[in-house]
Amino acid sequence: MQPNDFSPFDDDLPQGDGLTPTRPFPASAWSDSSEDDTAHSHTSRARERQAKRRQHVKTTKKSMRSQPQIARPDRFQMPNIRLSVNRTLFVIIGAVLVIGLVVYFLGRLRNNPTESYPNAIWIGTEWTYEQPSETEVQALAQRLRQSEIGTVYAWVSWLQADETWRGEANFPNVQTFVQQFRRAYPEAQLYGWVSLPVEDSDIPYRLDDPAIRQKVAEFSSRVVNEFGFDGVFLNVEPVWNDDQNFLALLREVRNSVGIDTPIGTAVPPDWSPLGADIPVPAQIVPGTAWDKPYKQSVALLVNELALMTYNSGLGAPSDYETWMAYQVATYAEAISELGEGTEIVIGIPTYDAEPPGHDPYVENVYTAIAGLKAGLTAAGENADFVRGVAIYADWTTDDAEWQAFQEAWVRP
Repeated sequence: MQPNDFSPFDDDLPQGDGLTPTRPFPASAWSDSSEDDTAHSHTSRARERQAKRRQHVKTTKKSMRSQPQIARPDRFQMPNIRLSVNRTLFVIIGAVLVIGLVVYFLGRLRNNPTESYPNAIWIGTEWTYEQPSETEVQALAQRLRQSEIGTVYAWVSWLQADETWRGEANFPNVQTFVQQFRRAYPEAQLYGWVSLPVEDSDIPYRLDDPAIRQKVAEFSSRVVNEFGFDGVFLNVEPVWNDDQNFLALLREVRNSVGIDTPIGTAVPPDWSPLGADIPVPAQIVPGTAWDKPYKQSVALLVNELALMTYNSGLGAPSDYETWMAYQVATYAEAISELGEGTEIVIGIPTYDAEPPGHDPYVENVYTAIAGLKAGLTAAGENADFVRGVAIYADWTTDDAEWQAFQEAWVRP
C-alpha cells in the first residue's frame, strides 16, 4: 500500500461531536534512502567550542607562568598596619556581598527547577469544550498525579479544508478549562493540541502554502497568549521524509510563540525501515521512514517529540514489541547526538480496534511497555533522552488499562 492509502481521514476525523480525532492521524514518512550516520553539525560546533576552551586555558597558564613571583624575605617580619575607617569601602563591600548572595540563590533556583512527572497524555473535548465542573477537573488532576503524568496535550482545534478552525464557538470554554486545570494541577505542563491535516481526498497538499503555515503559526500564538497554555502541541500529518515545508512551519511557529515557549510535536515511527531486522507491516511499502538527519532537524526546532508508536499493522504481540523496541532505540540514538534540549515521550495505545492498523490484542499497554523497556535497554546511555510514556488517549482508557499502566510502568 502506498503511504497515501493509509488515510488519516477515514475514521480519524471527529466522530460523534465532530470535533476531536478518535486518535492522532496515523503518520508515516517516505524515504528511498537508508539512514545517514553522519554526525550533525551541532557536534562539530561543540568540538570547536571545546578546542577554544582548551586553547584559552593553555594561553592563561602560559601568561601566569610569565609573571614574576613575589620574593619571600628570609625572616618573617610583622608588617606595620594602620587601620582607617572608610564608610564608602564598607558600603561597596556590603553591596558586593548582597549581589553575590542573590546570584547564588538564583543559580540554585535555576539549577533545581520543580520536577514534573515524566509521563504524558492526550485529552479531548470532554474537558476543553464541555465545561466540566471544578470537582471533575480536580478528579482528573488526582488521577494524573497517581499515574505520574505531568504533561497534558489538551485538544483545541484543527484546520479544516475551508481554512477555518473547527469548534471556534467553544474557545471560551477552552480558556475556562485552562484556568480550572491550573488551579487543580499547577505544576503540570499544559500544551494546547492543534492539528493540521496536510492532505486528503478533499484537501490537496497544503503544507507548501505560506498562508496555511501563517494561519497555524498565528493560531499557535493565540493558544499560548490568549488561551493561556504553557505551550503548543502540533499534530501535523502526514509528513514524509525530508519535507522541508514541515521544518518551515516549525520555524514559523517558533517565531510566533517565542523562544521560551515549549513546542511539542507528534512524530511518526519508522514504519518499515530498510535494512532493519525487525517485523514490518505488510500493508506499508518498505522504506517508509524518516532518516536520522531529518529526525534531528525536527528535534532541533521543538522541545518535545511524542513518538506515535502504535497503529503498526502487525499481527503478533511479539512482533509489535520488537518493532516498538527498534523505534525507541533509533529515536533515542538520533536525538542523543544533539545533546540536551529535546525530550522524547513514547506513545502507547489504549483505543479500540481500528483495522488494519490497530489490533488491541497485539498493541496494548502491556505489549507497548514491554517493547519500550526492551528499547531503553538497547539504547544504553541514549535512553536518558526518553522522558516517559504518552498515553493515547484519556477518553479511550478504561479502568483495566489504568491498572495495567500502574502495574507495568508506574509501579512495576
